[in-house]
Amino acid sequence: MAGIQLRGLTKRFGSVVAVDDLSLDVADGELIALLGPSGCGKTTTLRTIAGFETPDAGEIYFGERRVSDLLPEQRRIGMVFQNYALFPHMTVAENVAFGLEMRKTPAAALRERVAAVLAKVQLTGLEKRYPRQLSGGQQQRAALARALVVSPDVLLLDEPLANLDAKLREEMRFYVRSLQQEVGITTVYVTHDQAEAMVIADRIAVMFAGRIHQLGAPADIYHRPATATVAEFIGLTNFIEGKVIGQHGALLNVDTSLGVLTCQGSLPSPDARPMLLVAVRPEALRLSAPSGSPPAENRLDGAVKARAFLGNIVDYRIAVSPSVVLRVQGAPHDSFAVGDRVAVTFEPAAAWSVPSREDTA
Repeated sequence: MAGIQLRGLTKRFGSVVAVDDLSLDVADGELIALLGPSGCGKTTTLRTIAGFETPDAGEIYFGERRVSDLLPEQRRIGMVFQNYALFPHMTVAENVAFGLEMRKTPAAALRERVAAVLAKVQLTGLEKRYPRQLSGGQQQRAALARALVVSPDVLLLDEPLANLDAKLREEMRFYVRSLQQEVGITTVYVTHDQAEAMVIADRIAVMFAGRIHQLGAPADIYHRPATATVAEFIGLTNFIEGKVIGQHGALLNVDTSLGVLTCQGSLPSPDARPMLLVAVRPEALRLSAPSGSPPAENRLDGAVKARAFLGNIVDYRIAVSPSVVLRVQGAPHDSFAVGDRVAVTFEPAAAWSVPSREDTA
């Protein structure tokens, strides 16, 4: 096993900069998810790590070993593609054994290793089936087995759950995470699915336009996104623009069009615009009748503009001014109807400041 170090990685396709001076450290045994929209450079980064793309600049290390100029087969990687890339004319056992055969592994050791890895991915008994005879989840596990059987230094996964149905995809997130932890292999996992990255990763690297905009643990990325762009991509967020008028420890008092609000954050840098955005997640907002609302540091009065029952939650749109509509996710038993007057409250610790969009453009 080995950690991964990327130093100033750059990859261009003509005039398009797909990966832009990217540096990243992946610890030995860690799983990092590269998360971002289509075209952000996450798959190109993965393919460059694998050796399928040659970087225009930068260095790649697996542990102390520089692999930047090595062919893919010389890098000791395991790779799982979005379409699994199983050989249709080979059985499960033959697919899994393929990499060992290319390494001229003795027959007895090959059979033992294939049997062990098939047991690990719960495919024992399916050795003689062909890929077309497997379910989507079984094909995915066969692809994982083929990647792991060669005992790679690192494991690279390119949206491996994208072709599964929603329920199976959710189940496989936990399976892949459990298997990676059991094996203890350093892993880079590419996905555009925020929930998938949150479940599966030790840390998430959020990418836009070939750069990492934020790197951190899933909880940190979700609760304290560094920019409005990251906040919008990771879940749902309400933004209220304002100007800082005071600071009390980690809390800021922000003058907005809705009045003074208090949130967590830090003062804008001297060279930044004085305006910032107060960000608060829909589930952090609380609804109550205006007359029965408890005292709160952050209270906004408004009216229910729309509501949608989603089973486990009720999704509201609350107009708190002619120009500001907040999204609020309430409990399923809430009985507020369209047109009802409501009070919207939230704790200062549940809101945070991010730079205005002009400062992050």
